[in-house]
Amino acid sequence: MKRTALALILATGLTATPAMAQEQHDHGAQAAAQQQDHAGHMMQDSDAMAAHREKVAEMRALMQQAHAASDPAERQRLMAEHRAQMLEHMAGMMQGGNSDMMAACHQRMTMMHDMMEQMAAH
Repeated sequence: MKRTALALILATGLTATPAMAQEQHDHGAQAAAQQQDHAGHMMQDSDAMAAHREKVAEMRALMQQAHAASDPAERQRLMAEHRAQMLEHMAGMMQGGNSDMMAACHQRMTMMHDMMEQMAAH
């Protein structure tokens, strides 16, 4: 879990690298068109986004409760509940119209992970 969180933080940091900035500059028109298309989807999916944010808030609250729990059995129960909710929510995101977006996000995260491994090797 810690390794995934670290990978996500590092991947977020890598988005600001000069190479990425140059790539974004080269594909500016394409990115603008995609951003407009994405904004249209976001407006249509505002209820879905609200539900997503609510689920994420619930999962975050469970994680905070687990970290605050002093009883190891209670902590383990809360972590198991968090894991189950996370898997259920991720499965729901992979269905229907979200599957293309999630596949693209997965592809980008895989690419970022590969780049981080290469940087760590140096």
